[in-house]
Formats: sequence, structure tokens, C-alpha cells
Amino acid sequence: MLSKPFVNLFNWNPQLFREIKGRLKSRNVAIAISLSLLCQFLVIITFLAELPEKYDTGINWSYWWADLFITFNRILFPLILVGGVYMLVADLAKEERLGTLNFLRLSPQSSQNILLGKLLGVPILIYLAAAISLPLHLWANISSYFSLSCFFAFYGILIIVCCFFYNASLLFVFLGGTQAWLISAIAGLFLPVIMSFASVSYDSSLNRIEYYPEIIILVILVLLGNYWLWQAVNRRYRNPNATVISKKQSYWLMGCFQVALLLFCFNIIGENLTEILEASLLFCCTINLFIFLLLIAFLSPQQQTLQDWARYRHLQVNHDETAIIKGLGISLKQDLIWGEKSPPLVAIAINLVITAVILISGILLLNNSEINGIILSAILTLILSLNLILIYAAITQLVLLMKVKNPKNWAVGILGSLITLPPIALSLLSITPENYPNVWLFSTFPWLSFPHNSLAITPMLITIIAHWSVLTLLTLQLTRKIQKLGVSDSQKLLTGQKN
Repeated sequence: MLSKPFVNLFNWNPQLFREIKGRLKSRNVAIAISLSLLCQFLVIITFLAELPEKYDTGINWSYWWADLFITFNRILFPLILVGGVYMLVADLAKEERLGTLNFLRLSPQSSQNILLGKLLGVPILIYLAAAISLPLHLWANISSYFSLSCFFAFYGILIIVCCFFYNASLLFVFLGGTQAWLISAIAGLFLPVIMSFASVSYDSSLNRIEYYPEIIILVILVLLGNYWLWQAVNRRYRNPNATVISKKQSYWLMGCFQVALLLFCFNIIGENLTEILEASLLFCCTINLFIFLLLIAFLSPQQQTLQDWARYRHLQVNHDETAIIKGLGISLKQDLIWGEKSPPLVAIAINLVITAVILISGILLLNNSEINGIILSAILTLILSLNLILIYAAITQLVLLMKVKNPKNWAVGILGSLITLPPIALSLLSITPENYPNVWLFSTFPWLSFPHNSLAITPMLITIIAHWSVLTLLTLQLTRKIQKLGVSDSQKLLTGQKN
């Protein structure tokens, strides 16, 4: 007979009950509790052994407990973050390999329930070990000069960051990843940066905690990331062949991200407005390059999906009542903007327009007599960076339509070469942004030349026209490629068209 709490747990989330039941064996529980107690004992013994040397005769116990509290922070964060990520990826990869994940997809439970059961249940032994150390951790906080808010702030940041990386690890598996050590190592690489924000900094003379606006903005960014990762994970769980996010979701995602990015840039510190504008522009252009590369990957459907779309698009039904009465199908424009099986180039362009509107508005808000002369150059530099992203999207789509083995690997290789090789070649030739800023306008990182030649309006306009010319050629080629892809096999035989 199950006790009432376990019955309630089973009714609320059967998947969580399954995970807990499979992991909370007597032996596993004993090991987790023993290791937690042993770790606490070793930490206390180490601190007690240092008392005569570190604190001499006068012992300030509040400082001693503060050091102990910070040490527990540095132990718990890697344990829960890296350990949890490893266990989740290993568990899901095993279920994927054995085929049991498909059985879960067929169950009547909602995707949210199953995924939540995984997130809460798979690392349950790590949670148990952390819970055993909670009383000592809390006592160390109370006995130190830190306020109780530091204790709750630490666990708040820990939960937010772990949710982000746990969701990312689920998405990693649903995208085909199986290497638990790889995603754990990536999470470990972020630990120093995370710990710098999660650790408690104090001024011994003023005996107070210092908080920064940047931390709040970063927390907002991570919360937004959690929400959109959760949407992507649910989507890929329900349909492994779907794009990671829908086009509609991408518009909201990019709008939220750019607003948060703009708020972060407003907190960049500099000696003058020119320096702030330069630093903000370089940061925004660089971070958006990587964000849009991810977006391109997330919105790109599989080759077979594109082929089916090109071949059968005219048969799609418009579910709008007015359109049904009139007997209308889905228009090409509507499909390119909202359709989940259509090429993503138009959606990428819309996301770039959203980005441009938000960031240019931010640049104009900084308008001041001090930077009035370089406002236009800053806007043109931003347009240059967005043009390049659209070119990369078109090239990626062309490569994904190639009839080669593993087109995704080809896309990553070709795009990576296009982005990295030109600046490497220019650097080897001693053509730096400082010495030849106009040359760097034609590179893959044109925004690096802005601080050194912010008044180069004419070269920027020439570069923008060159970008648009290349983009036009790529779009025409992509259109022909899709039209060719949509031709049926019988039509190819009748017309004698070659593959």
C-alpha cells in the first residue's frame, strides 16, 4: 500500500513518481546522505584547522561563518548544475536509445507533465544531498554578518540558472545530442561567470551587500531564456521533426531579447557618450550574430519537409472561416511569414527588422550634441551587420537544399569558414581595423571598424549596396532551387530534367 503523499504524487505527476521510485532505493539514498554529511564534516574540519593561522588570537566568528557560507555556495552550485545536467542528458539519451521515449510520447500525459517529471525526478539524489546540507548552510548564513536575503538570493539564482541549463540539456538531446560529458563540460565552462554573479560580495569596512543593475537585467535575460527554452523543449518533444520554434514564436522571442539587450547596453559604463555608443554597438552586433545563427538553425525545416512544401503547398487549406467560404488556399506571403514548413528566409528578415527598429530606437535615444555626428554611422553599421546575417541565412538555406550526406554538417562548416576565415586572413596580412577600417567594412565583422572610422558614410553605403546585390542573387538562386525541388518525379521524367 502506498502512503497518501505518494498516491497524491502519483496522481499529480505519474512520471515524477516513476523517476523517484526508480532512484530512491535504500542503497542510493544511504550513499547520497553519507556523501553529503562527509562533505560537510570535511569542510568544517578544514575551517577549524585554519583558525589559529588565519584568524590569529582574535577570532571574528561572523567572518568565519561568512567564509563557510561562501564555501558552501561554491560547492553546491557546481554539484547541482553540472551533476544535474549530466544525469538528465544521460537518462534521456538512454531512453532515446532504448526507444522508451517514444512510449512516453504515446502516453496520455501532457508534455509539460512528463518533462517536469524528468527535471524534478532524474537529479533527485543530487537534490537530496543538497537538502541534507541545507541546515548547516542556513546556520552559516544566520551566524555570519550576511542578511537572510543573501541565502534566498543564492538559491533563487541557483534555481533560475539550473532551470536554464536543464532545459538546454533536454533540448540538446531532442536535437540528437547524446554526449552527457559534452554538455556538462559546456555548463562547467560557464561556472566562473555564473559564480561571479551568484557569490556574495561584501565591503568589510561598510559591512554591506552591493547589488548591481546588470545582475537584475541578466536575471531577466535568463528568465526569458528559460521561458523560450521550455517552449522549444515541449515543441520538440511532441514532434521530433518540427522546427525548434515556430516563426510566430521567433518574432516574440527576438522582440523580448532585443529589449532586454537594449536595457543591458544602457548600463554600460564609459567616460563619455561616444565610448558608451561604441561599446554598445560592438556588443549588440557581436551577440546578435550568434543569436541569429542559432535562430537560423532553429527555424530551418528538414530537406524533405521543404521538398514536400514546395511540391504540395498549393494543396494546403486555409482554416480561416472567410477563406473557406471563398474557397481560398493559404497565400504564399502568409505561408512564408507564418508557415512552419516554408523556407525561413522571410521570417529571418522580419526578425532582423524587429531588431533594427528596437536597436535604432535605442541609438536615437542616446542622441546628443556629443555624439550627433556619428549617429548616422552607428545606424549604418548596424544595418551592415544585419545585412550580413540575412546573407548567412540565405547561404545556409542553399546548403541545406544540397543533395549531400549530412547537409547540416555542411552548413555549419561552410558558414563557419565564411565567418572566421576572412578576419583571420586580414589579420595575417596585418590589415587591422585600426589601420584599414574601410577594408574591414567588407569583412564578416564590419562593426569592428566603427570606433576607428565612424565617419565613413560613403564606404558604408557602398558596402550596403554590395550586400543587397549579393542577397538578391542568393534569393534568386534559392527561389530556383526550391522550384526545382518541388517538381515531382513524374514531371522530371516527362520533361527529361536531370536531378
